[in-house]
Amino acid sequence: MASSMMLNKSTCRVGAFGRTAIRPVRVAAPVRGTLVVSNSYKNLENINLSRVPEFAKHEKDTGSAEYQIARLTARIEQLSTHLRANRKDFSARRGLEAILSQRKSLLKYLYKSDRDSYDKVVSSFGIRSVIVGDTRGASRKTEETATA
Repeated sequence: MASSMMLNKSTCRVGAFGRTAIRPVRVAAPVRGTLVVSNSYKNLENINLSRVPEFAKHEKDTGSAEYQIARLTARIEQLSTHLRANRKDFSARRGLEAILSQRKSLLKYLYKSDRDSYDKVVSSFGIRSVIVGDTRGASRKTEETATA
């Protein structure tokens, strides 16, 4: 009986629930090759940047609020078309919400600092006003002229 209780320890062991097999050791995953970033991720494809330069204040302008809003709006349009085709792409949806939030904060800043340029940006892109008490109603003006 003692000889039958001797087990090969490399294959089985006696546990609380009887004989159980020893699990094999896990080997690390193989090292993958270099990551290639596609052009669409680098914002070089599928984004219509034709209307962006008209909001630049000078030739090398990349930091003004109007220019940033124009670039973000182009990216929002690109992501919106992507999400229409890929409804379950939740990563893109999360990125779109982040971009919308960033554009909203830039629009609030522009509303406080320069109302005329705010009205110009909102009316040219057809953005709904993010300001609750927008008495000028720049977005409503463009809707009225479009329907008339």
